[in-house]
Formats: sequence, structure tokens, C-alpha cells
Amino acid sequence: MIGYTLGRRWLWVVSLATLLVLAVVACGSDPTATPEPTATPTPPTATPLPPTATPAPPPPADTPEPEEAPSAMNPLEKLVLTPATTGRDLFGSLSEEETNCIKSNIGEAFFGLMMDAPIMQAAASPEAAAPVFGCINEENLVLIGVAFMEAQSPGWEEETRACITEVGKRHPNVTYVRLGLAYQGDSADDASETNLYNLEVYDCMTNKEKQEFTLALWIGVDRNSQATGADVVGLLSEEELACVMEDLSVEEMATVATSKPLEAVTVANKVIHCIDPATELEIFVKGLEWGLGDLTEDSLECLRGFAEENPQYVSLVRSGIENLRAMDADEFVAIVDAGLDQYTCLTEQELQNIQIAFTNAMSGPTQ
Repeated sequence: MIGYTLGRRWLWVVSLATLLVLAVVACGSDPTATPEPTATPTPPTATPLPPTATPAPPPPADTPEPEEAPSAMNPLEKLVLTPATTGRDLFGSLSEEETNCIKSNIGEAFFGLMMDAPIMQAAASPEAAAPVFGCINEENLVLIGVAFMEAQSPGWEEETRACITEVGKRHPNVTYVRLGLAYQGDSADDASETNLYNLEVYDCMTNKEKQEFTLALWIGVDRNSQATGADVVGLLSEEELACVMEDLSVEEMATVATSKPLEAVTVANKVIHCIDPATELEIFVKGLEWGLGDLTEDSLECLRGFAEENPQYVSLVRSGIENLRAMDADEFVAIVDAGLDQYTCLTEQELQNIQIAFTNAMSGPTQ
């Protein structure tokens, strides 16, 4: 029994060993793999190209629009008036309709005389020139007005004239009033509006031009004043007059009494210590009224307040024309610009009267 058992166990061991050997052989062997059949390469198929489009002909070049010919410049834009400029120089730039109207207004004979007469002399009286200017269209009248304004000054830079012309085109009354014409258009009675445009005209100028214009204006206003230095003396108290007479020579007193107000206060400037500040303010305010026309009591009171607040301006006015001419333009303008506030004291009618007074002041000699 034992032998049988051992035999059977031995048989099982041998069988197991055999199986293990076979497994080892199977795992370690390198059998030759059956080669995969090689694929025959397919030559690449050419991608057909799309047919080439025939290029379209370029669009015809745009034919440029014909440029508008620049409008001919109005010859009056370059009009420069001098003492030698005659009516012929002016009338030659006007339309036939305008010249026929002028002939009808002043007569053929007088028109013939004006053709060879100096135009500045013929237009010195705004009233006499009104029948001529009344025939001229708005654009031409503005350009003529600007030329007259420039002629009444020592001359302007080109930019100044262009700027003033532009203001005149926007508000023609600025130039109409300078030509002595009545207010026209919707703002015929609006002197305040015209005064604002007058200030725009002033702002167009360089400081040197402002200085020259202001002095010419003051001289003209003084020349047309109905008062004399005797009226200035009449505003002095007895004590002030005694002091003035003590310090001025007989000849100087005679000059003060017979001169226009601006010259009188210039001479009397050397005795300013004799004059009370309140009297000085009164001389300033009355001087404005003498030169520019009657003012309401409210306007006079407002101007007194202006003078109290602007003593530099009052001192400037009485410092003398020669001193003012020699003054630095920037310094002069800084003081004068502060003086522009005085116009806010005036009524509508007073502003219009002053604008007319300025026109008359600039129509005569300003030196």
C-alpha cells in the first residue's frame, strides 16, 4: 500500500515537473512571427487646381470733379485810404447800380467833382457822406467802413484788419456807425449790442494799435468838446484856485483857461497837489459829459463810483498826450482795459450818443 502511494505521488511530481518545463520553454522561446504583408504604397493623387480666374480690368479712375474757381476777391477788401485817395478810387470798385444811385442822390455835377476830390476830405462830415454811403450794399459798406477805420489810425497789421472785417460782417452796425449812418436792421436801437461788437473790434488790435487808437479817440473827443479849461477852473473851490494861481504863471493860467479840457488838465497836472480828490473826480466825470454829451444823474453817480475805484485810469487821462505816447503799450492797455467798465454806467441812448461822438471824433485830424 505504501509503495502504491509513493508511486502515485512520484507520478504526480513528475507530471507537475514536466508541465513546468514546458511552460518555461514556451515563455522563453522566440518563435518567428509570420510577417504582415507589405502594403503597396499608393502614389499621391494630385489635388486638381481650381481654374485660374481672368483678372477683372481695374475700374476706371474717378474723374475728379472740376474744382470751383475761387470767387474773385472783392477789391474793396484791399482798399487803403490815404489823403491822396480820390472818389474815383472808391467808385471804380462799386457796381453800376450803386454808382447810379449815388449820382441820383448827389447830382451828376457833384458826383463829377467827387471823382477827383480826396475821399477822406469828402467824407469828413458823416452827414454829408450819408447820401453816398446809403447807396452802397451791405458787404461793400462794411469793407469801406473798415478801410475808413484803418485810415483813422496809424495803420493795422494784416491780421488785425482781417479780424475787424470778420466782426463787421457779423454785425454791420459796427461799421455803419463809424460811417455816420443811422443804426439799421433788427438791432437798430440796440446800442448795447453794438458796443459789445465795438469791444470785439478793439480786441482785434495789438496793444500798440490799441494805444494809438485810444489816444486818437481821446484827442478827437477833446477837440470836439464844447468846454474849455475855464470850465475846469470853474469846478475848483476858492482854496484850490488860490493854490493853483500861486503855483502857475500868468501865461500858464491863460493856457489853462483857453485850452480844451484835455490840454488844460495836462497843464494843471503840475498843481494836482492843490486839488482835492473829490474835485478831481468831478473834473473827470464832467469831462466825459462835455466830450460825449449829456448824461443822466444816475449815470454820473455811477461814473463817480467808477473813478473812485479806478484812480489809475483817472491819473492816466490827465497825464498828458506826450507822456501817454511815450508810455509802454502793454502798461497803457492794462490800465485802459480796466476803464472799459465805465460803459456799463450808461443808458442805451447814452451809449448810442457816445458811439456817434466817437465817429465824429475820428472823422477829423487826430494828431
